[in-house]
Amino acid sequence: MSIGLGPLQEYLSQPDTCEVMVVHGTEIWVEDSEGVRHVRSISLEQTSSCIEHIARISGRRIDLMCPVLDARLDDGTRACVVIPPISVTGPSINLRKFPSRVHPLAAFGPQECTNIVRQLISEKKNVVVSGETSSGKTSLLSTVANIFHSRERIICVEDTSELLITHPHVVHLQTRVANSEGDGEITMQDLVRSSLRMRPDRLLIGEVRGAEAIDMVLALTSGHRGCWSTVHATNASHTLSRLANIIVRDAPQWTPDYAVNLVRQATDVVIHMVRTAHGRRRINEIVAVHEDIPMHLYGPMCLENRA
Repeated sequence: MSIGLGPLQEYLSQPDTCEVMVVHGTEIWVEDSEGVRHVRSISLEQTSSCIEHIARISGRRIDLMCPVLDARLDDGTRACVVIPPISVTGPSINLRKFPSRVHPLAAFGPQECTNIVRQLISEKKNVVVSGETSSGKTSLLSTVANIFHSRERIICVEDTSELLITHPHVVHLQTRVANSEGDGEITMQDLVRSSLRMRPDRLLIGEVRGAEAIDMVLALTSGHRGCWSTVHATNASHTLSRLANIIVRDAPQWTPDYAVNLVRQATDVVIHMVRTAHGRRRINEIVAVHEDIPMHLYGPMCLENRA
C-alpha cells in the first residue's frame, strides 16, 4: 500500500525493509536484511514535503511550538518526526514498518516456550513484556491478543495504535495531543482510567512509560486479571525496577521500596524479548515474579539451573 511519501516510498515499499530514516534532513538510511545502511541523499524541500504529508494524513500537528510528531499511518507504519530546533542538525524522520499480519506464536520461540505463554493466557496472569526498541514487544502482544477466548472483552490502550487484533470483541483507545490552543489532550493515564470503567476481561497497555503506570498497578493489585503490557527494559530483572522508577517519578510521595513492592504485587510474570543478529524477534526469558526470588520458567538461567 503506497502512502505517497515521495523518495521515501521506494524504500518503505520493499518487503524486507524494517525502517526508513532521514538524518540531517537530507540523508536516507534504511534497515533491512543487510542491516542499517545509507542509500541516497535528497533535498531539504523533499524532506519538508514528506513531513507535511505525514502530518496531513495522520491528522497530527508539527510546528515550532510542537516540534515532535508521533503517529500511526494508514498502512500501519509508525512515524516519528522531529524538526529544528529540537533536531539540531536538521529534520529527522523515522518510519518503522510493522507486520501486516499477526505472527503465529511459534515464531517467537520453541514449543517449550510457547506452551508456557499459552498457560499464562489460560490462567489469566498479569504479564509485562519487556525489551529494547524493536525487539518484538508489540508483535508478541498482537499474537497473544488473538489467542484470547472469543467471549472475552479486550480493551486496548496505546499512545499510537499499532496492535493488530482480529479478535471479535476489542475496543481500541488511542491518545490525542493538544490542539494549537493547548486544549483537548487525552493522555495514556486518562485512557487507562477510562478503560477500567469499560468492563475489560483483558486489558492491553501498549507501552507503559508515564503516569499511567500508577493507575495500572493500582488496578492490578485490586483484582484485575489477565492484563498484558509492555515496557522498555534491557533485561527481565531490570523490568520491575524500571516500572517502579516510572511510578516514583510521577508519584514522588511513594518511596522506591513501596513502588517496587506494589509492582511485584501487580505483576505475575515478565517476558523479555530480544532481537537477534539476524533480525529475528524472539522470547529470551520468562520469569515468574515472587516477593523473594524470581523463578525462571524459560531462558538462559533456566538452562543453567538444569545443567
